[in-house]
Amino acid sequence: MPGTISNLGPGFDCFGFALDVENRVVVERADQFSISIHGEGESGLPRSQENVIARMAAKALEEMGMEVPPLRFECHNAVPPRKGFGSSSAAVVAGLATGLAFGGKDLELPSTKQLLLQMAAEQEGHADNIAPAIYGGFQISCQHTEGQWISQRVNTPPGLQLCLFIPDDEILSEEARSVLPPTTSYSDAIFNISRAAMLVNCFATSQFDPLRFAMEDRLHQQYRTHMFPFEPLIHAAIKAGAHAAFLSGAGPSVVAICGGVGIADPGSDTMSQFLAESVSEAFLEAAHENSIPGGVHIATPSERGLISSGVSKDGTLLW
Repeated sequence: MPGTISNLGPGFDCFGFALDVENRVVVERADQFSISIHGEGESGLPRSQENVIARMAAKALEEMGMEVPPLRFECHNAVPPRKGFGSSSAAVVAGLATGLAFGGKDLELPSTKQLLLQMAAEQEGHADNIAPAIYGGFQISCQHTEGQWISQRVNTPPGLQLCLFIPDDEILSEEARSVLPPTTSYSDAIFNISRAAMLVNCFATSQFDPLRFAMEDRLHQQYRTHMFPFEPLIHAAIKAGAHAAFLSGAGPSVVAICGGVGIADPGSDTMSQFLAESVSEAFLEAAHENSIPGGVHIATPSERGLISSGVSKDGTLLW
């Protein structure tokens, strides 16, 4: 289950793409409920039936009218919680997928994935992290007037690298949403619509020169600057050669986009890695100057979304 980055500047609650940073969940029938957590969040996430994954698994089974059996969950987490990388959405999708699978649904079928998207988006209230967690890649999501959630994939150019600055501090999504105003002006709406359209065109055509303008936003980032001083990090990343930088999800992490201008993957030469490391160093310098403790990580977008397999008690591969 991949971590995800959402919003991408102007694409508030609409844009998101999957990362090559993934959680792995193993679930099996047991005599009694239990859950173990390893890696990110192992010291703070609940190990009771209130854990999001366990709760969503039960929700899916109950909605199918089925009894919830005792299950043993083993979670191996690489996605840090409360850092803006879709850990909540990953847990929601993993839990609902578990319930659907134990309820006899084939998770590889498009109809099951569509059902999973609908259930998970209804739970989260938006699908910007949900859609890439299920389908991978860069996804645009929206809700049809009849309530159905739909998504569409956007091209992700090869060779793209993402520099992540991950602060030590955490921000709860609920707190980050509480600072947003209930309404916006026509001028701000037009500002974001034009940049969101330009952003999609940049990715679709691999034209990254305009990306620093396409990542501008007036719907959410400006209202969150007092919660976390991310603007100096954005300016430092662009000055160091990044195409653009933005607040990841509700924050507090900041993402800078590098590479993606050639046909080579990041492992075929040293230039893309050199540029990504230069941006990462700029992140750290700006963070030090502004007394922001944290670290950096270089990642790549992932075309993979949810991957599942099932094995019977005798070891037979079910799917």
